[in-house]
Amino acid sequence: MNSVMRLFVGYAVFAQSISAMAQTQPSSRPDPAAVQERLVAADANQDGLISRSEADTSLPRIAKHFDRLDSNDDGQLSGAELKAIAERASRMRR
Repeated sequence: MNSVMRLFVGYAVFAQSISAMAQTQPSSRPDPAAVQERLVAADANQDGLISRSEADTSLPRIAKHFDRLDSNDDGQLSGAELKAIAERASRMRR
């Protein structure tokens, strides 16, 4: 699976997890499609990864915690890392 497809799958899982978390908080319901669009738009160079500069530019909440979220310390967030972020957030909300 190429890197863009892996990132797209990570985005999809991330967006679905956000949607599931929002169901516990009715006043705050992020649209999974909107989350996915925002992540895809943030990937300015379309390499399938979110770099620190891309996060700084388009994803301030992710940028704020970038070092902690970048589990392999390569300076980029992959689809797998985004999926892990979403799964951790989902577990914390339960």
